[in-house]
Amino acid sequence: MSDLILIRDEDGARIVTLNRADKRNAFNLELGVAFREALAAAAADGQVRTIIVNGAGKSFSAGIDFMAFAAIELAGNAAFRRAVRELQSITNEMARVEKPVIAVLHGHCIGMGLEMALACDVRIAEVGCKINIEEVHLGLIPDVGGSTRLVRAVGLPRAKELIMTGRTITPETALQWGLVNEVTPAGEGLAAALRWHEEFRAGAPNAVGLAKKVLDLAYDLDTASSMQVEAIAQSTLVITDDFKEGVAARIERRPPKWKGK
Repeated sequence: MSDLILIRDEDGARIVTLNRADKRNAFNLELGVAFREALAAAAADGQVRTIIVNGAGKSFSAGIDFMAFAAIELAGNAAFRRAVRELQSITNEMARVEKPVIAVLHGHCIGMGLEMALACDVRIAEVGCKINIEEVHLGLIPDVGGSTRLVRAVGLPRAKELIMTGRTITPETALQWGLVNEVTPAGEGLAAALRWHEEFRAGAPNAVGLAKKVLDLAYDLDTASSMQVEAIAQSTLVITDDFKEGVAARIERRPPKWKGK
């Protein structure tokens, strides 16, 4: 594993840390590739119940590394589009992982940093974090899912406000808008993420993962189609050992012992 990413496990939580602290964890393609490899490993590991993404040093992520961005731009339009697709694939894979993904934001969560966070299921922001998506100040727009996911997270008026002005908001405002799920004192974001992990871990692994899938699909489907997806997902869960265990545990008034099958 690249030293651009730090990995550690804690009671079923895989903590994936962006490790370009000297660049405020700004993304270049190397960091993107290393992060995607870490994400794939966490997704495939049956012992990992929750993935927590945070940043080393003083920031979660300052977005795109402008030096890398300039080099890609000089390579031509086709190369630029390939690079964008590569970065988009990372956020898309985060959204598709059938496990909860939690982002812990501190210091700066800017541009692609926010786009990465938007692909997570839960966002926790520490007090003092600066949150923005200011591509318009560079003559650009968000292109790694920011325009698509932000409008789903906060609604069209708020998304226009953030993207079209490039305005910086506080974690407290982000919480009011529904952009983050929790605000913590500085330095306490990871502890909060681990508490969320314990809540997720109380549910059966396959049920939590499929709930994420169904909810994400429901956002874009009509009611009848969404309910069909619910029924199909439920038909796979009702025959699992974990469903039998869940029922038995409820009857016997004890915590369930999930097997993930």
